[in-house]
Amino acid sequence: MLPASRSRCELARLTEREREVAIEVARGSSNAEIAERLYMSVATVKANVTRIFAKLQTDNRVHVAIKVRDAGLL
Repeated sequence: MLPASRSRCELARLTEREREVAIEVARGSSNAEIAERLYMSVATVKANVTRIFAKLQTDNRVHVAIKVRDAGLL
């Protein structure tokens, strides 16, 4: 499977809100910046990032950014 197809499939596991957070992570936004842009608390952003990491089987923001880019969402 091509990286773009694989990334799209992996990101399809995320909820719409998690995808929004993942895109902001890929843009290099901090948790505080994401909270402000998406009208959520920093704690909620952190919870979303934790779920994103679990669903994408990663433990860092760079891998999330690569998957978002490969999927064409950025």
